[in-house]
Amino acid sequence: MINKILSYFPESVTQENIPADPSADYYWFKEADARPMWIGIPKDKVSESQLDLMKNLFHFVEPENNTHLSGAAHSWNQFLFHGGEMPSEDADEVRFIQFRLQVKDMETEGIHEALNGFFPDHTIIWIHSTFGIIIEEKKEVSESAEELYSIASTFESDFFVKISFYIGKFQKVTAQLPHFFDREKQVFEELISLTTRDVVNTFEKAFPMLLATHLPDYLKNILEFSILEAFEEDKELMATIKTFLESNSNASLSAKKLYVHRNTLQYRLDKFMEKTGVNLKDFDAAVVVYLASLYEELR
Repeated sequence: MINKILSYFPESVTQENIPADPSADYYWFKEADARPMWIGIPKDKVSESQLDLMKNLFHFVEPENNTHLSGAAHSWNQFLFHGGEMPSEDADEVRFIQFRLQVKDMETEGIHEALNGFFPDHTIIWIHSTFGIIIEEKKEVSESAEELYSIASTFESDFFVKISFYIGKFQKVTAQLPHFFDREKQVFEELISLTTRDVVNTFEKAFPMLLATHLPDYLKNILEFSILEAFEEDKELMATIKTFLESNSNASLSAKKLYVHRNTLQYRLDKFMEKTGVNLKDFDAAVVVYLASLYEELR
């Protein structure tokens, strides 16, 4: 694969080890093989669509922006990214709340100050200008999704910047923690590449979307010639079914979200079940239909 990329971008450079001081003039990618290779492609040679494609094919290595880290932030950065020793923490378990700003080339000093104000008791590491992690020790009261939604709303109203969060799982502070964080980082990166519809994400939210986009071809074909045929003919029907399932099959709540009468909702549900022969009251069937709706929405 690297050779094909070099044929398209002959001015690219390759390295067998991660660049110690990667040039800002290149986009850097890592090939996910047993013996990985790093490739740098000149930024002025890559279009936006080509960059998106490369991010899907390779692991995108973004330059760190942490030269001024100190104290706990420096210790955690060394531990997570550079094979350093485990930080000395009072708590036995921590979790990582990742965040990403949906903006390019802006002054982030005010945003840094705001985040420090929102999370004064947590360690914050900015990996680069638009991405970072909040390290939260496990205590009696943890940060809630509702609080993060409120923070995201404040960012949008005060800074005109959208911010997305990913709430990780609490884990023991062991030597395996960097590997676990790397997997969570991969989930968040792939989720952001698919959709930014929700500003606060968890593994439970991410899993169905990631699963729907990684279905093998034979399963996609079965969906396309069964459930998706009904959606193709009526996009409003798909939105109705998806909202119904996301509302835990609560008809009253679904009708409220869709701004329709409950009888209208029931008519659409009956219409779908008649077309497909699928009973939405059956849990297994509901799971399949929900994955099908996500697949159709994200493809």
